[in-house]
Amino acid sequence: MPAPKDILVNTLLGPDSSFRGDLIVDGFVRIDGSMSGSIRTSGKIVVSDTARCDASIVARSAVVGGIVRGDVCVSERLTILDGGVIVGDVFAPRLDADGDIVIHGDVEVAGPGEKTEEAMLAFIRKRGSKIRPFGFDAPVDERRNEVKAAAGISWRK
Repeated sequence: MPAPKDILVNTLLGPDSSFRGDLIVDGFVRIDGSMSGSIRTSGKIVVSDTARCDASIVARSAVVGGIVRGDVCVSERLTILDGGVIVGDVFAPRLDADGDIVIHGDVEVAGPGEKTEEAMLAFIRKRGSKIRPFGFDAPVDERRNEVKAAAGISWRK
């Protein structure tokens, strides 16, 4: 039996709603409206057939029935439903497709294994993306260096 956090929706963006920003959720996310930014979740994300996401997605698993413009990286399974569209790079250990789908980007299906998260991080780094899986935030020293570089401050070790 699945854990409650895997079947109960934690966060819902309704059909006539829109959100712009970075959404970080511990649990299940369902998008029925418009999203712009990025989505990181420790659980599952469902992008319904009415959803339009201009966002990169990093999750444990995902179901895409609408349109996603951005990279999609999952650590377990990606399911694309009939009519689903992804315009971006895709990483998944398992990929299921149902009916007519579109993926416009590089696709890496790694297969299940023990080093899935490391393979996903390598995939993300290879593309120069700064998105990270849930719980894989940049170390404090790396964030400090990014802030100093943005402010034009240089320092020696």
